[in-house]
Amino acid sequence: MAGLSSRSAACAASSSGAFRSAAAAPLRRLQQRPPPPPPQQQARRPLPPARAVELMQLADLDIDWSDTDTQIGALGAVLGLALGIGAPMFYASRDERDEARLEELRALNRATKEETGEYMSQEEINAIRPARWTDRREFVDDD
Repeated sequence: MAGLSSRSAACAASSSGAFRSAAAAPLRRLQQRPPPPPPQQQARRPLPPARAVELMQLADLDIDWSDTDTQIGALGAVLGLALGIGAPMFYASRDERDEARLEELRALNRATKEETGEYMSQEEINAIRPARWTDRREFVDDD
């Protein structure tokens, strides 16, 4: 019965509005605060006006692509990027392939030694894998 009396007291308090206003006060305070900005906006600071104007001027470039100097410059930039990235990638792939061939040649030379008792001659090795220019270089540290 005691539970009923407290329930009826709570209903009476809620009907009078006293209970409702006490619970709603923290809710009103939360609603009055502005929501925190998202994390991306906290990291960004607004650009200073001069910097923003400079950025807008850069974005508003009017490039005359019919000018031959502009075309040559753009072509040079594209070719420079292609060669600057493509040439090292090509040489790296050739080095990897040559290492694989060299390992196959070593395995073949070991197998020949086991079967015949002799290693392959230099002429036989050169017929399978010709010497590369890096094989003939002397790496000397003259510092």
